[in-house]
Amino acid sequence: MLISGIRPGKARGKNLAMEPRYLALFILSIIIASSTYMVWSAERGFGEITVETIQVTRSNGRTVDFSVYKPRILTYGKPLPAVLTIHGISASRGEMLPVNIELARRNFTVVSVDLAGHGVSSEVFGWGTFLEVVTDAYEAVRYVQATDPDTSQSTWGVLGHSLGAGVAMLMQVMPVQPNATVIIGGGMGENFGGLSMPLNQTNPRNLMIACGLYDELVSTDLAYATLRTATGLSNATSGTIYGNLSDGSARKLVLSATNHLFEISDTTIVMQSVDWLGRSLQGASQFDQHTLSISNHIFQYANLAGSIQTSVMLLSVFPLYLITYSKLPAKLKPRRINDEWAPVRSSRALEFSLLLGSVGAVLFLSLMFLGLIMEFAGINIVPVSFGTAFTLFSLAMFPVTVHFIGRSFGRHEMQSDVGHGFEKRIRQMADDILRSFVLVLPLVAWLCVWSYLSSLLAGSRIGATPQVIGGAVAFRAVSTIALTMTLLPLFYGDALWLNQVVGVMSGWTSLISLSKKAVAIIVYRLVGFGILIAALYLPFLAGVQLGFVMFVALLMLPFAVLFGLSAVVALWAGGLSKNYMSTALLNALLLAVIIASTFQII
Repeated sequence: MLISGIRPGKARGKNLAMEPRYLALFILSIIIASSTYMVWSAERGFGEITVETIQVTRSNGRTVDFSVYKPRILTYGKPLPAVLTIHGISASRGEMLPVNIELARRNFTVVSVDLAGHGVSSEVFGWGTFLEVVTDAYEAVRYVQATDPDTSQSTWGVLGHSLGAGVAMLMQVMPVQPNATVIIGGGMGENFGGLSMPLNQTNPRNLMIACGLYDELVSTDLAYATLRTATGLSNATSGTIYGNLSDGSARKLVLSATNHLFEISDTTIVMQSVDWLGRSLQGASQFDQHTLSISNHIFQYANLAGSIQTSVMLLSVFPLYLITYSKLPAKLKPRRINDEWAPVRSSRALEFSLLLGSVGAVLFLSLMFLGLIMEFAGINIVPVSFGTAFTLFSLAMFPVTVHFIGRSFGRHEMQSDVGHGFEKRIRQMADDILRSFVLVLPLVAWLCVWSYLSSLLAGSRIGATPQVIGGAVAFRAVSTIALTMTLLPLFYGDALWLNQVVGVMSGWTSLISLSKKAVAIIVYRLVGFGILIAALYLPFLAGVQLGFVMFVALLMLPFAVLFGLSAVVALWAGGLSKNYMSTALLNALLLAVIIASTFQII
């Protein structure tokens, strides 16, 4: 294998042969560090605003974690209006960065919270204690208003996305109600979290409703119905201000060509929200004459830098794994399989992958439903959102994969660890797991170090890295380990599947052959997922309302990307180690880190 092998020769030639992997890791490290600085700088408006991280403890002992954004130089001439921003489910305060930046640049004190169980919060999220979740957010903004002399104690607004929009609407039941409310992609309907929504022609004050035209969870019909309830007008439409901003009766609906995931970073929705809060809380005259134009925005640079940061961090896994494997003593390396791969016709490989992938996609959809139902009922295999669903999917998908491979290719073509004789090799597989853990330990350290440096110096964790700062670190670490083990069957089956159709254990002879295999492996792994996603989205785009099905369909989009990435990782790790278990463990660990560090504690 050209890219990983070292040809015999003089020591100088050997060193030169090893240089590219170190050079690649060094360059990727520079890009990670540079993009981290870019995120830090953009979050602070390139010097225009300050960011402070705070944790407060309520009288009942619950802790609330949040960040406060303020202009660096105060030119407003009086205490700044406060705005509370609230993220959606399975997100964190970082999701609200676009509005946080743009509001703070325009003379607001912005309080951005991590809801219970989200981000670095050590509290547990649950619908049974949802009013406590609302109160946590309320107490955060009231704390800042009471302790910061530069912030108004009476004038404040709230903006929420998805779950956060529901929380924002429920601020109306708090002792001091907001002077303006913006709800994006949520908070619509008669109740939320088991609590009645306080919506009429006078409550809440100065309400702006926003959603994407292609929002999978909130239809435009529901958005219009909410506007018409809030205005009392049966013909109210989008883009028009109804009522009066000065007396708090104003209402407006903003629609934009985006979907649920991207609403909070959509330029139209973000800047219309900023404009609405500015005119509601500062006054139209003040906002027009002394505030930046809404066409002047910089949040997109933070989004771009964050995307680069996460993408390059994932890319760094490849040279690091290569370096680790090449340096590991032979006695510690996972055993290499001896079976030779018999090339499969592309038509047969596609047909097999289409069938298995489609079955897998249906299983994923069904078990995601079941897992969410179990979580809502308080039955959790792994106490992190989606952990139960993925565990069920992993345990179901492995035997399905083994069955399909045995039926389509015959057991004589399969890795001898699976099928006949499997029980006799339990001890060998346990040894493989231990050796594979040794192989991924440097990767775990690499991710943790970058997460710590980014969290400590830049104030935000790099995506796809574990949480190493905050009150829930130990809990999320244990959940990561548990998820890694429960995901092993899924990715072991994937390795068997992809080896049958592409030969991931056979390696590659050049970068060109590696590239060709990478393209093929992504197609084979995602063809079934793609068909199911298309089957769900085409009716949706045609106007058919599929309800909660589209929530799971929405989840399938980012997870499809992760499965595509896992296929490429399997190609790389399998070609180097020639071991199914080490390949499966690497992918299981990466997905476990993402799930356990991103989604809420339940």
